Amino acid sequence: MTTDISSPEHETLQRLRPEDLEHHVGQLIRRYVTHRSTELAERVVLSIEALYQHPELAPDAERFCAYRRLARHWRWLAHRARNAPVMQS
Repeated sequence: MTTDISSPEHETLQRLRPEDLEHHVGQLIRRYVTHRSTELAERVVLSIEALYQHPELAPDAERFCAYRRLARHWRWLAHRARNAPVMQS
């Protein structure tokens, strides 16, 4: 997934404070634990990307790198969910 920085959701996320973005990411991850879906994983990625691109985090290289790694992991989860074989019951 590549961030569409012109999307309304991305623009809305960019207006949030880093603390609010962190809270939002946490909520999405908790929801993903019980309702796994490609769409939800991609929303997590979008939110994490908004977090590490936030201007207030620019001076904090350690947090920036941690969020980049977290986004990479969630991109992998989204890709895996998108390409998972359909289970027959």
